Amino acid sequence: MNMIDFFQLISVFFGTLIAAPLIVSKKIKKRFIGLLAITIGCFFAIIVQIYLGLYYFVFANVFWILNALNGMKKISKRKGRI
Repeated sequence: MNMIDFFQLISVFFGTLIAAPLIVSKKIKKRFIGLLAITIGCFFAIIVQIYLGLYYFVFANVFWILNALNGMKKISKRKGRI
């Protein structure tokens, strides 16, 4: 297993397995953690996509990172401190 395979596993683990159940949670703190997991997963996906030359997919992941950061900002403003 090389480093790119490891990054792909981290991307799937954080971006899907961890984030999906936390995003739909009713608790705000869990939603915040889910959005953070999406950001981490997309970051590692970007590394893999740049390595493989899939540059168009990088824009999709940047879009998801910006949406997750926007959601985290809204949660922080709404709740004050988490």
